[in-house]
Amino acid sequence: MIKVSESAKSRISQLMREDGYEVDNDFVRVGVKRGGCSGLSYELTFDKALSETDKLFEDAPVKIVVDKKSFL
Repeated sequence: MIKVSESAKSRISQLMREDGYEVDNDFVRVGVKRGGCSGLSYELTFDKALSETDKLFEDAPVKIVVDKKSFL
């Protein structure tokens, strides 16, 4: 489970609207990539497409998706 603070929900909603996304239909994609000082870096983007292997978490109204590779 992922919890999102009220202030983060408000800011995410605002940023999604500014980028042309809808908080009720679209989501925040969280990923892990190779790179950075520790060997990993984190990526946060907005997305509309959901893959079969994505893990979906919701803390209304914010939806967070993590791809299978990053989830592990």
